[in-house]
Amino acid sequence: MSGGWAEKAEEILRASRVVYEKDFPLARATSVGVGGPADYLVRGGEIPSLAQALEGLTGEGIPVELLGAGSNLLVSDAGYRGVVVSLADLPDAAVVEDEERVRVGAGARLPVLVNRLTRLGLSGLEWAEGIPGSVGGSVRMNAGAFKDSMQSCVREVTLLDRHGRVERLAVGTADFVYRGAPFVGERAVVEAVLQLSRRAPQEIEQIVGPFREHRRRTQPQGVRSSGCVWKNPPGSHAGRLIQEAGLKGMQRGGARISEIHGNFIVNTGGATFADVMGLADLIRERVMRSAGVVLEMEVVVWS
Repeated sequence: MSGGWAEKAEEILRASRVVYEKDFPLARATSVGVGGPADYLVRGGEIPSLAQALEGLTGEGIPVELLGAGSNLLVSDAGYRGVVVSLADLPDAAVVEDEERVRVGAGARLPVLVNRLTRLGLSGLEWAEGIPGSVGGSVRMNAGAFKDSMQSCVREVTLLDRHGRVERLAVGTADFVYRGAPFVGERAVVEAVLQLSRRAPQEIEQIVGPFREHRRRTQPQGVRSSGCVWKNPPGSHAGRLIQEAGLKGMQRGGARISEIHGNFIVNTGGATFADVMGLADLIRERVMRSAGVVLEMEVVVWS
């Protein structure tokens, strides 16, 4: 990073009145706990301030990357040369606009949101109770579980692009794909409107309970990971293919393929990007050899 580059970035960030840190270790911002430093990390704040910062940075050709909750992200040990804008601290309010539509800030964490909706007697997001991501990132990747996903309830999004422009879009089920939302593109989701349905809170809890128990039994708990590493191939399950290839428990450095669920790579302590990606390469090669299936990564990689 040249001196002029840094000076210009700081000038723009100060003028935008956003909170930022220099040489921020991105391992602290990812659920797997891996990643080198970002030259600058901007903390989420008011949308107008973020928009001003993005407009200025992009206008000067300064590299910018957008970071959500970090629950589905692997960052290189070299970090990121530029400005990372964290959206994790964006507003997380959930406001009921009518009987069954809720406007939610992108910073809302899914487990917290499900609890709020349960208390409000609003059903439709129970499957997301144990997913550690935020609303913004979950819309972007069309997060899902138990044969359901965000596309079933998201009906409007507000997007912020790297030039600071804000756009509101009406969307429907057909606008999403498996683990993706093409309409988002390179933009950040800063707000979403969910179409839900009314149900008694105790009935919602009866739905959430078995989902919660299933996750406790079938997914690693109390360890750092990036969630599922691979997308499920058509008609199959990545975790099952990894298990059948005999890879559960394989370890490289501080990273290990979970013995509980093969689609999770966990940080046992001090794992590096190279450790995690080394296991990922091993999985891809062995599953291709044993099952003839080419796995596609679900996690986002900054390398």
